[in-house]
Amino acid sequence: MSATSPTDDYEFTCSQCGERFAVNDGMRAAVLERGCPICGSPTSTEAFAPCSA
Repeated sequence: MSATSPTDDYEFTCSQCGERFAVNDGMRAAVLERGCPICGSPTSTEAFAPCSA
């Protein structure tokens, strides 16, 4: 599942559960702080790639 909108800056891919979704800067910060919102595993900046325009 990969839906993007004009405000999405990154695509997050969890290394543990494989879930992928687009995030903006605020969501990226929350995922880095709290871990994957699906499985809860810790994550790093390497899990984020710039969204394609």
